[in-house]
Amino acid sequence: MATPRNGNTANHLEDAAIHNWYRFVLAFPDHLVANYLDKFGIERGATVLDPFVGTGTTLVECKKRGVHSVGIDANPVTAFASRVKTQWDIDLDSFCRRRDELLKRIRPALLEMLPAGQMVQLSFEDLTRLRETRSGYESTARTTSDEIVALIPKGAISPLPLSKMMIARSAILDQPTDDIRDLFLLALAAAAVGGISNLGFGPEVYVSKQREDADVYQLLSDRLSHVETDLRAIESLKPFARSQVFCDDARKLTEFVNTGIDAVVTSPPYPNEKDYTRITRLEMVLLGFIRDKKDLRQLKNRLLRSNTRNIFVKDDDARYVSDISDIRAIADEIERRRTEKGADSGFERLYHRVVLEYFGGMYRVLRELEQVMRRGAQAAIVVGDQMSFFQVPIRTAELLAVVVKAKGMPYDIIDIEEFRTRRATATRKNISETVLVLKKK
Repeated sequence: MATPRNGNTANHLEDAAIHNWYRFVLAFPDHLVANYLDKFGIERGATVLDPFVGTGTTLVECKKRGVHSVGIDANPVTAFASRVKTQWDIDLDSFCRRRDELLKRIRPALLEMLPAGQMVQLSFEDLTRLRETRSGYESTARTTSDEIVALIPKGAISPLPLSKMMIARSAILDQPTDDIRDLFLLALAAAAVGGISNLGFGPEVYVSKQREDADVYQLLSDRLSHVETDLRAIESLKPFARSQVFCDDARKLTEFVNTGIDAVVTSPPYPNEKDYTRITRLEMVLLGFIRDKKDLRQLKNRLLRSNTRNIFVKDDDARYVSDISDIRAIADEIERRRTEKGADSGFERLYHRVVLEYFGGMYRVLRELEQVMRRGAQAAIVVGDQMSFFQVPIRTAELLAVVVKAKGMPYDIIDIEEFRTRRATATRKNISETVLVLKKK
């Protein structure tokens, strides 16, 4: 029998424990993951895969239950966050000692900052130093203040908070390159979007009221205190289940996942006009994952095609679904409405392509999953309906089920379940978010 959500292994943990170290505004709720782990009868020692792992909601819930997990995400920030949030073998004495040393070091520097609105000359030597990294999605933090400002939305962070943040980052990078240092970096990234910057989310990222100053010291200190509390709480869960995180394209997951998978719980991007890289742009440049627009373009090329800002000339995933009439009809209707309205911007001309490329890409992901899922393994795929393209309805879960049937894929379609509705910003209509449940034959 599967361990219930509030069972003996996790009843002393707050539901938000670990999750709140860093959250993605579009992440699905942890209780949804817990519900499907229960429904699928996932027991300790099983292995669960999330090919669009985001900030690790699935992996953290699995680890709390003693379930092994594998996650994949093409966004290096969220992959980094997922890995850090599932590295629980931390020596608490070392963590506390180094945290106290870090805070003691940065406190005088931050207190001596010039008045709000004035820039300071940063004192630590490694602001622009390229550091050796441990893998393709380890933070290098090689970006300068100017490079950060050039890549984030205008006004996303004010000069003085940025300078303070860079000083804290530099001090963190003087730490040994290990899991504790990465915990410090993740805490700083979370503080950056949660209190240092001027960013707001609702759910689109936007620039809110300008914050001329921010208590970077206290924000970082508070987050590291929460990390310590959570690390102490999970001590009783040893030995910890294994977790692996890969920063790569889910459309080729069999290149690095070969474990027999007992269940899949995931939420891929939805076909809409949300640029998922924009939502984490500040963290991307703060942690050194991108340095210029060329880096950003290369990153977008690894993502599932879900919006016009990551459609490229050579994309050809559409060929996998161009013969499916239901999907072709939606793409054709979008193009018909575009022509009727005389909408000729570069983005509008790509709307119909997004639909074809998206479902073609998801077909590839489903093909990859069938090669690693055990017979009888189930998958919960959380997606949202959309009306982003000239208000043409896109029933995402239903269309994925159509793809499964049309292509004769080895899955039984168990259910399509609505788990919540949300209010569309443009149309003010309620849009369903649903879960497509598949079972490998």
